[in-house]
Amino acid sequence: MAEKCAKQWRLELEEPFDTPHSLVVPAGDAVLKLNAPSHFEADHEAEALARWGGDGAVRLIAHDEERRALLIERCRPGMPLWDTDEDDVAVVAELLPRLWNEPEDPHPFRRLAHEAERWLVDVPQRYDAAGEPFDRRLLELACDVFRSADSRAVALVNQDLHGGNVLRAERTPWLVIDPKPLVGEREANGVGLLRNAAMDGGVDAVRRWLDALAQLGLDRDRTLGWGAAHALAWGWDEKQGWWGRSIEAARLIASA
Repeated sequence: MAEKCAKQWRLELEEPFDTPHSLVVPAGDAVLKLNAPSHFEADHEAEALARWGGDGAVRLIAHDEERRALLIERCRPGMPLWDTDEDDVAVVAELLPRLWNEPEDPHPFRRLAHEAERWLVDVPQRYDAAGEPFDRRLLELACDVFRSADSRAVALVNQDLHGGNVLRAERTPWLVIDPKPLVGEREANGVGLLRNAAMDGGVDAVRRWLDALAQLGLDRDRTLGWGAAHALAWGWDEKQGWWGRSIEAARLIASA
């Protein structure tokens, strides 16, 4: 499929980047990305990039929906934010308001409230199947968040915003890549930031992010709730079972 896309878009493909859920191949000033069919969270990555129009995120150059292929702007030098000495909180706090968006119906994006309905079933089932692997109060917190998801919320949110998906670029200092879009409560923009902060910096890092996101207008308690709940929703692997670091991240976020 990469070869067919290269022919279609007249690309000279280089060595692929090392990525787990997609084939990502640089080609001059562009990057060809093919998402695995099983990676359904990325189904509408192209549509999110198109809506942002290059303001705060990489530009979408072309999209082949049938092949799940995107041609996007290449970031140079492309160093991830979390591999630099920059203050990631300050960088993201400047970027995130540029990505605020409220798509009008009809739109292609999955709804956070619908995902929450699925998680409300899946997470307790996984918990019971694994023999109650963590404090039930953490499960109850997550279920309360899923149950109270606002079906009327219309913000375009990114489930996977974190320092590994913000790259150094030339057109503008930093650009977001690899969104996993949903439409729902704006506070869900914080889930990836809190999850990774908890894993790498502990509860103090989580609190700093919560304070910064609150200054941008997000409800602190709701952001915390979605952070803990989403860490559990994404903390399960069909082959490996519960991922211990996600459970610990959820616990740390909930305690912040």
